[in-house]
Amino acid sequence: MGFSSLANLWTLVFPLAVIAYYLFRKRFVSKTVSSTLFWTHDRREEQVSPYIKNLQRNLLLYLQLLALFLLVFLLLGPFVKQEKTDGIPLVFIIDSSATMLAQPTDRTLFETNRDTMKKLVEVAERRPISIVVTGKEPKFAAQDTGVTQALREAEQLSVQYEQSHIGNSIELVESIYHDQGAEVHIFTDSLERTALSNDNNKIRWHVHANEQKITNHSISRFGAVRKQDTVSAIVKVQHDTVEKESGSVQLKEAKSGKLLGVKKFEGEPGTEELISFQGIETDASSLVAELEEADSYSADDHEFTLLASERTRVVIDPALHELLKKAVEAIHDDVSEDGEAEQTADDVLRITNSADWLHKGSRPVLLIGRDDAEPVKAVGDIEVTDDSLFSIASPKEMYVEKIYPAFDGYEVLATIGSEPLIQRSPRGDVVFLADLESTDWPLQPTFPIFVWSVMTSLAEESDSLSVFTPLQRKSVVMANAADMYDMEGDFLTTTESSNTLQAPAKPGIYKVTDGDTEKLFAVQLESSEKNVAVGETYTIGNIVGTDKKTKQITPIIWPFLLPLLLLLLLEWEVQRRRGYPY
Repeated sequence: MGFSSLANLWTLVFPLAVIAYYLFRKRFVSKTVSSTLFWTHDRREEQVSPYIKNLQRNLLLYLQLLALFLLVFLLLGPFVKQEKTDGIPLVFIIDSSATMLAQPTDRTLFETNRDTMKKLVEVAERRPISIVVTGKEPKFAAQDTGVTQALREAEQLSVQYEQSHIGNSIELVESIYHDQGAEVHIFTDSLERTALSNDNNKIRWHVHANEQKITNHSISRFGAVRKQDTVSAIVKVQHDTVEKESGSVQLKEAKSGKLLGVKKFEGEPGTEELISFQGIETDASSLVAELEEADSYSADDHEFTLLASERTRVVIDPALHELLKKAVEAIHDDVSEDGEAEQTADDVLRITNSADWLHKGSRPVLLIGRDDAEPVKAVGDIEVTDDSLFSIASPKEMYVEKIYPAFDGYEVLATIGSEPLIQRSPRGDVVFLADLESTDWPLQPTFPIFVWSVMTSLAEESDSLSVFTPLQRKSVVMANAADMYDMEGDFLTTTESSNTLQAPAKPGIYKVTDGDTEKLFAVQLESSEKNVAVGETYTIGNIVGTDKKTKQITPIIWPFLLPLLLLLLLEWEVQRRRGYPY
């Protein structure tokens, strides 16, 4: 035992002061008084032992001294040193990608890995346990917890379908346990030795890989396009097998499950086949392709897609600002200037300053300026409405010298002063009522973002948000934060903001709505998740033992606080009953 606050030895002056008080207190002389009043009391005192009699006379003194000495003892900070055995951290990196759903046996790789991890956790006495779940942004399911908590968290783990990005998880673990050291178990399908660092001899890596080859037919690509009244679809099937296994592909409506067509494939080992569906009649907005034959990995046996129109061409009026053309070319790969061939084309997205195009064709246009009116001086500040065009960036800081008269009956999206600056027609045309030369907008970073928002809203497929990968986060164009639903209409979550959406983990077709509009998007597996690798199980790195001894200082103050309190109460009671011992 030791003391951590020897500087408090000066407090011994308090019990010494009490002793001095009792030694130098006023003494009284006994005198004989002729009375029989105290005879009974004296007879009782004579029968008491002299030690007990002394205790009775000085009990208050002894109690006070004991309490004071105990208080001084506590002020000195008593402690005991204990040698404690701690285990070095035990860390698990769990691959939660879609390939962990492969079944080389009667159980998936994920279930097998989780069971192995739980067995290792159960024998990890006195060791802090951490569980890292892989992903682009790896996260801790448990960090430096005990066995019970780690087992509870392990039981709740599930496949997230996202690409593992296992290198990110390894970097995370190395950054945290580089100096402390750790024993790390990695559960995945395959991991090269070069992915692990041998520079740090404080970390031992155990890689648990899939060592069994599986039979797998996968849909590596799937797309569908609507051409006039029919739909054409192409399915690319990859055969990762040892022997020839023929089968078939089914094309269905994603929401209703209605069968639209069936095509056979040959299934030659190590080959790919393109299977085409033509002339399919359906009004569905999304389709799913499914492989009928069961194999060892079912997650890539079906693929979802949204029906798209043929690629839209963008045509720009050559009289418009050069920076507008550069902004469009940065967004779209099929851009041309207005020519004779495009004068009557209805399959283009047109950007022009000719107001005549507001009444031509069937497709909305982006009108910048007007050729049928004269501009007037603009006065005032720019204000924008809560429209999806401005969900990412708005032109509030733009300088505008002159503006054109507004169109009657058009929705006003932005104003300068009291005059409209940006409008939308009932058909969906977007009108910017100023020449770009009379503004500084092309020089501002919000300009190409606005052009992208307009082109997205004018495209025929604007009722969709394209394709996501599991848990992918993208910028979108919505008026407000939107609610997300699955195809059955069950509510899932609310998006983070009006311009950011994170996809669910499971592949499928989903719907988001901001109250005014509804948009669909598809979640598809990444191509890396359609091949289950075979790897080697191995161990890299050396650590000296899994236990380390440390000296722990444990204060022993609390066990003495209750006796001190009892002594003070007892002293008060003695003083109450007998008063001061004169």
